[in-house]
Order: sequence, then structure tokens, then C-alpha cells
Amino acid sequence: MNSDIEEIKSRLDIVDVLRDYIRLDKAGANYRALCPFHNEKSPSFMVSTERQRYHCFGCQKDGDIFTFVMEMDGLEFRDALKLLAEKAGVELKKGDPKFAAEKNKTLEILELATKFFEAQLWGQPGKAKIVPYLSERGLKSETIKEFRLGYAPDGWRNLLNFLTGRGYKEEEILKTGLIIKKDSTNQKLQTTNQYYDRFRDRIIFPVADTNSKVVGYSARVAPGGDESQAKYVNTPETDIYHKSRILYGIDKAKNEMRQKDCTLLVEGNMDVIASWQAGFKNTVAVSGTALTPEQIAIIKRYTDKIKMFFDMDSAGENATKKSIKLCFAQEMEVKVIKLPEGKDAAELAQRDPEELRKAVGAAKSAMDYFFENVFSKYDRQKVEHKKIIAEELLDMIGNMASAIEQSHWLKELSQQLGVEETILTDMLKQATLKDRIANKSSSRALAKSDAYAPKGKVETLTEDLIGLMLVSKDVWESVAEKERQSLLFPKDSLLNFLVENGEKFHYAFDDLLKSSVSREEKDEADRIYFEKKYRIGLNNEPEEIIIDDPMAEAKKCLNELRKEKKRVELEKINADLRLAEKQGDQAAAKFMREQCRNILAEINQLAAN
Repeated sequence: MNSDIEEIKSRLDIVDVLRDYIRLDKAGANYRALCPFHNEKSPSFMVSTERQRYHCFGCQKDGDIFTFVMEMDGLEFRDALKLLAEKAGVELKKGDPKFAAEKNKTLEILELATKFFEAQLWGQPGKAKIVPYLSERGLKSETIKEFRLGYAPDGWRNLLNFLTGRGYKEEEILKTGLIIKKDSTNQKLQTTNQYYDRFRDRIIFPVADTNSKVVGYSARVAPGGDESQAKYVNTPETDIYHKSRILYGIDKAKNEMRQKDCTLLVEGNMDVIASWQAGFKNTVAVSGTALTPEQIAIIKRYTDKIKMFFDMDSAGENATKKSIKLCFAQEMEVKVIKLPEGKDAAELAQRDPEELRKAVGAAKSAMDYFFENVFSKYDRQKVEHKKIIAEELLDMIGNMASAIEQSHWLKELSQQLGVEETILTDMLKQATLKDRIANKSSSRALAKSDAYAPKGKVETLTEDLIGLMLVSKDVWESVAEKERQSLLFPKDSLLNFLVENGEKFHYAFDDLLKSSVSREEKDEADRIYFEKKYRIGLNNEPEEIIIDDPMAEAKKCLNELRKEKKRVELEKINADLRLAEKQGDQAAAKFMREQCRNILAEINQLAAN
């Protein structure tokens, strides 16, 4: 496995790989970009060609080509390895057979299930019940077959019996999301069997990944079916299906998206299929979820231009606003397609494809659309309305990553409102500051591993010492020799690991990265190295941090760590002392006081060094 990784790295330059996803600009010997992992206005994402690593000074994400592709495409490591191996022309050696077998079996079951659903659609009762309905919706037989639509017949175990009859175990099928484990409290299910089909009497829309592998399904209630149930039921989150990372139709649209340099984004599966049939083959849908950063990242692999077909009722408009804000933050060029009232893309594609073409051609830039929409709702002559108009439009402008675009729309708003641009700029700054404070507050409420959570003194000192060791071979070797036998560092810490294994890595950071050390330890070490080695300067360029005397700094860190350890020890003894005094144990209290004096003397001695 490690030889495969090193071979891939030797053939692929990190700049070439990352350029498929983001725009990189030269910055001295390195490259920089707006971070794809968090919203920012100024680029703090740095790529080192020398070390073939990236690091963001804003959100602290860092890693190599593998971690980047995993994050951007929502892949497991093995899938990222396979993707990059294909890109590099490397034939992978046999990996973990259990992992590969489980994933292959899941994909195998899903493919077989898709064929089962297709057969049910074109057989009975699907042919009599479902095909006429799809035809009424304007879909041709070849289109239905192209998108592999199917039918899940009514009944509790049709698919389950079919798959178990082909030799698959119920536990294996459960992992695909196709079946449900019976809830003992479910009184409606009159069967002694433990599992039953998730999709019953529903039209099946297979959902494929970018490699055209079926990973899940969206299932619509059949005409005449039980309307009291949800209109659509989707595959739950599984090992291979994550709805926030999937776009319906992406497998068929990706090449057209690249060729036309544009993506048409619609609401549902039928919109995709009908638009595709009408000639708009660059159409995808978010399938029942709001547009996510992961989905935008997938689209950006092929184009940075989006035209949105969302319904313009209040719910649709709110969804559109949220999606456009995300797109602005990723510097996507966004246009909004306004459809005739009461119609959706599927209906228009069926009844009047020419009108649909006109609507697509007449798409307005998102900001033009929102300017027109907001100004139509309020009277710009009224002071109270001016404030509302400004707040609504500044909410959109504030999400733009491009300073040039922000400046343009601020000037436009200033002219149309008759308000000085400086006032609007101040309002935008105030709103942005409020958002940042709110985000900081939310961040503090998240898990302790959150990048913005404040660090304790010991954690800060520890990371400083690790950073000094990683950037200075002499410091690493010195600390390892002097502290190997001490109990200063926790046994399961990265610091202790570096002390114990420094000689094995020749006290060289690059050798550590090439070793078989776990990815988690490498990533943590790499993050700390970058924070100690580089910073973003006043000119917003990455620059190297010059440490005048790394050895003296390391000695100071060690001293402070010892003092902190003694302080913790002192706090524990003080707690014991208070307990002894409360219980009237004079002998114990006397002993504790002596211990406190000794520790205080040690702390004072350390402070004097």
C-alpha cells in the first residue's frame, strides 16, 4: 500500500491535482488560493510544491493530495487512492481484501436490485401501471431506459426474497439501505420475518455517482398508491451513499457540464430527466436537500457557472438564496432562471421545450434577479423601506468572495437607493462582524476538536515544542536524548511518540512523512509544522518564520511544561490538604503542607532557570 502511495505521489504534482478543483495563484516558490473548505475573502490556503502539501491558515486544514481529494469528493481513502492511481496511471497492488470485498458486494447488490426494479417496470404490473404514467409525464421509453427507472411492486419481501435467492445475506443487503430491520413496536407489519423491503409500490429512480455506479435510490409513490405515505422515500445514509455529496444525474451531465461550461440546477429527479430529454444534458438536481458545499465542489470540477431553476414560491426563494450564498462564497457565477408561474422545469420541458430554451437563455445574474425582486417589493422613496432593501441585498453581497464584485454591487445599490456608498460599506462591515461573532459562538459550542476552540496553556506549549522539534533537527535530537526516560510527556501523545521514535526517522520531518506512521499522526504533525514554519504576512503573502534560537525556545517550553506539571500536582495536593483539614487528620495535613512547600520550591527553581 505504501509503495502505491509513494508511486502515485511521484507521478502527480499537487498543483496539477488541486487545479482540477480550485484556482491557484503563484506566491513565490509556493501557490495560494481561497480555501475550498471554509468561506474567506482573502486567500489563506497555501500549497507547497517542495513538500507537496497544502495548509490553510484560516481553518487549519492541511494534508496531501489524498486528504484533499477525500475531502473535496467525499471519498473514503481507498476510493481516493483508486481515483488518483487512475490519474497517475499506477496499477494498485492488492489492498485490504475485506474492505474491497464489502464495498464491491454492496455495489453488486445495488446493481442487481436496479435490474430487478427495471424488470418489474417493464413486466407486469409495472408495464400496465407505471409506464403509462411516465408516458403521460412526457418521458419516452428510451429516456426511461437511459435513466434506468424501475418499479418496486407492492409487498413486504419481493426484493428481499429475490436477493436472498441469489445468495446474498440479509445483513449484507441491510448495508445497502434497500431493506429495513423490523421494529418490534411496528403493529402494521404482520410477519414473523426480521427484515422487509424499504421500497414498496413505488417508482424507482436509481442515484449514481460520478463513475455511473448506483449508490442509492429515490422512490416516488406510485399513481394510485398510498398517498398518506411520504411522496418520496430515499435511501438512508450508508457507507457509500451520502446525500450531501450526491447530485442526481451527475453521471450523465458531467461531460456536458464541462463542454458547455455551465450547470443547470433543478429541484427534482423528474426535472433532470425531462430537461435531459429536451436537450439540456448538463442538468443535475440536489434530490430533496439544500445545495451543500460538497455538491458545489463536485460541480466546480467541471464548471464554475450555474443556472438555477428553483421554484419561486417563498420556500423555493429561501432555498435559492441559501444556495446562491454558498455559490458566491466559492466564486461561482450564478444565474437564476425564472419560469412561468405555476410551472416547473419538467412540465415546461414536456409541454413547450422552446419556451424552456427561452427561459434558460433569458437567465439573469443572481444579483440582477435579487435587485429586481427586492426593489419590486418595497418603495425606495420611503426611509424605512430603504433600510429593509439595504439589509436584504447586503445579506447577499456580503457572501461574495470577490472584492471586485462586492465593490460593483455596493456602488449599484448606492446609486439605486440614493444612499452614500460609505454608509452601505459600514453596514456591510457591521453585518459581517455580527456573523463572525455568531459563528465564533457556535464554534465554541461544538466539539473540543473544533479548529477555533481555545487551547489550554499545556496544549499550546506542547504544540510549540513539537513545532520546534519538527523544524529543527538539532532540537528534536536534543529533546529526545534528554527526555526519553522522563515522565514529562503523556505516553499516548504525539510529543512522546516523536521522542521515542526520533532516531528511527533520523530526526527529520520529511522522513516522518514517508514512514508508515498513521495518517492521523502525520496530519497532526504536518499541521503543527506549518504553523511553526509559515505565516501570512502583512502583504497577505505566505512567508517563512525565522526562529533566532530554536534550542533556547525549546528549553523555555520544557521549563514551562515542567512548571505546569508541578502546578497540577500542587492543585491535587492542596485538594487533599483541604480534605485532611476538614476531617481533622493533623498528621496527613502536616505531610501535605510539607509536600506543598517542596513543590513550590521546585516551581520557583524552574522559574529562576
